[in-house]
Amino acid sequence: MTADRGGRPGSRVLLGIALFAGTLMSMCGGALLADFALDLLGVASPPVRIGVKVIGMAAALPAGFYLVERAFLARTTTTSRKTPGP
Repeated sequence: MTADRGGRPGSRVLLGIALFAGTLMSMCGGALLADFALDLLGVASPPVRIGVKVIGMAAALPAGFYLVERAFLARTTTTSRKTPGP
């Protein structure tokens, strides 16, 4: 049943690894951007800094998932368009 699907071997494992790495990178990126913005604004209160970092990480997560999804869709559409010629 799974042989009829024609998927690339290892693509699920690769997608899992990419989603995990994308999640980590988007969380780190969100925290770094929030920290940079707080430094520019001069905020020194630790509870406020932590709260804004958490909000920044939560806001960056959808962007990470979107980029990974976009990369995998581009990967699969290029392979599905390669049809054998006559």
